[in-house]
Amino acid sequence: MQHLRIAIVEDEMIIAGDIYDFILEFGYEPCEIASSYEEAIKIATEQKPDLFLLDITLKGSKSGLDIANTLQELRIPFIFITSHADSNYITAAKETRPYGYLIKPFTKHDLFAAIEMAASHVKHHPLTSSLFIPMGKGKQRVALKEIIFVKANGNYVELQIQTKRIALRKNLKEFEAKLPLSHTFVRVHKSYLVNRKHIVSYNQMELNLSDQTKIPIGRTFYNDLRYALGVA
Repeated sequence: MQHLRIAIVEDEMIIAGDIYDFILEFGYEPCEIASSYEEAIKIATEQKPDLFLLDITLKGSKSGLDIANTLQELRIPFIFITSHADSNYITAAKETRPYGYLIKPFTKHDLFAAIEMAASHVKHHPLTSSLFIPMGKGKQRVALKEIIFVKANGNYVELQIQTKRIALRKNLKEFEAKLPLSHTFVRVHKSYLVNRKHIVSYNQMELNLSDQTKIPIGRTFYNDLRYALGVA
């Protein structure tokens, strides 16, 4: 059995305690239990679990979907555990690319199967370091590390690739969904996706990139940026 460190995000403590005990029984190592966005991201950045079990509905202003978006940026896989089975929740959850979606109430065997399936996927998931980008009449492989930032421009996105700028007929959300799980990009503004590897410095208003571009930071994205950079 693959050794996994698993974090639990659940604000119903009885359910969280049961899941904690199940994880021990399965032979995995449980991390601390989180009940909010802030606690979950602190565990993610400090303890670096292999997998999160993530409830969607939490007390507070941010939900499990917000946590999922940040975990995706941190390249930490997750399984949703939720009582919501309606199509709106499933559609919203699907956009965050979870490794599973487990409906409450579930049995110990359901949970074990979901974790095992996710563990197998995590173990064998190849790290992708490039994308094929349409250029001219064909497509060219571009290393993700060479993309400095992506800017939304109506129905297009503009990719800053070293000294070149290339336009693709996709919106920013569609482009972000095509990125591999191993990507190093973080959303810092409704119109900008930035490669963390090219961030030189930042303050609450803007960040400076390796090509000397200054990118504005949206007010609602600042805390997510700090967490993505591992800033306490």
